[in-house]
Amino acid sequence: MLRMSEITFHKLSWNQYVDDCLELATTMKDVHFDKIVAISRGGLIPARIFSDLLDTAISHMTISSYSGFGAVKEPYISEVPLHSFEDKTILIIDEVSDSGKTFQRATSYFNNFPVKKVYTLSPYIKPRTKFIPDFWIKNIDSWIIFPYDLRETKESFIKMYGDEKSAVKKLLEVGFTKKEVAILEKL
Repeated sequence: MLRMSEITFHKLSWNQYVDDCLELATTMKDVHFDKIVAISRGGLIPARIFSDLLDTAISHMTISSYSGFGAVKEPYISEVPLHSFEDKTILIIDEVSDSGKTFQRATSYFNNFPVKKVYTLSPYIKPRTKFIPDFWIKNIDSWIIFPYDLRETKESFIKMYGDEKSAVKKLLEVGFTKKEVAILEKL
């Protein structure tokens, strides 16, 4: 487990996130996918973006592996897709390949079925990942704060830094806007 002093943060804006997904999609133009499988929760938003860009339908599975910043537990599947993937080429999407264990769990699940081919995608990977997806765009050696992780980040910062005032100060330091912080204080 990481100590607070060892954690650095990288806050993504919506624009940067979408730009990275658009750039990544241009590297995939020669591959056809029959279905996208989003790893819920983190993979839902990039899966929606790639569903549009690749004109491919989405299914999802739920795999849990985090309970807080840096607190990794063994990934387990709590929900599986009901769709048949027989003889299909699928693209499994998550938002980041941190340790790689979630992707390993997802691909091992689908390798038990007669799928045609399994590809993987995450816009971001970490230097320590043991699983490199087939498609990725950036290697980021920080805890990534996605533009949809606002409340969750604030709550984790309160736990990490001891009180709301210290958490708010850190939120502003890592790139939260005053407007985002003001709205979070109302929630």
